[in-house]
Amino acid sequence: MAAIHNDVAAARDIHNPTTYCKYKPLDLRGRTIEVIVGSDPPTTFTVHEHLICSSSEFFKSAMNGHWEPSINGSVNLGDEDPELFELYLHWLYSQTLLAQNDSPGHAGNAEYLQLAKAYVLGDMIQDAKFKDAVLDAMLLKSRSLASDGKYWYPVGPVIRYIYDKTLESSKARRLLVDMYTYHGQGNWLTTWASEDDLPKQFLHDLAAAMLDIRPCLKKLALAAGRKTHGSSTTKSCEC
Repeated sequence: MAAIHNDVAAARDIHNPTTYCKYKPLDLRGRTIEVIVGSDPPTTFTVHEHLICSSSEFFKSAMNGHWEPSINGSVNLGDEDPELFELYLHWLYSQTLLAQNDSPGHAGNAEYLQLAKAYVLGDMIQDAKFKDAVLDAMLLKSRSLASDGKYWYPVGPVIRYIYDKTLESSKARRLLVDMYTYHGQGNWLTTWASEDDLPKQFLHDLAAAMLDIRPCLKKLALAAGRKTHGSSTTKSCEC
């Protein structure tokens, strides 16, 4: 699971001689290439070719020797966000995604939206490991207490963005549905989201998931009833 931590924890790891990296050494062989991201104005990044091509199928294809980017050592991503690509490069070199915002409410949701956009970038550059790392980061953020002492989940615009930008088989869609199925409350849909934030397909997926767990909920309710009346034969639900 990808690491997600604050700057203090990162500094602690840097100065701890007993902290070892579980990942294989980075592949820093060969040349570096330029990646020009955005257009207003564009931002130029430099990255090791072997490293990025070993992780991204998009870059592997672009640099296969038969296309202009391979010859020039330069790839143009004019439609992408430089800030998101910088986040990707941070992950590529460190295998970590930093959690920088523990604010509750809309402020914290802004980081979820940024992670959702990072996931879509991972889709575009075809980096499955990065996409999994982003989902791990979203999951870990949801399990971390915010500054108000509560747990906050992605709401509103995050749902719309994921459903607008991903395919039906997307793991990101599945994660959102699971979060709402097992942890959701009604006000997530009525207070923290507008009607425009809730695609029909999301509501369909959520309804189907809720129906799927009803048998398990019934078993739990029956078990709780038997326990209340003194039975000692109750079993946990195995749905």
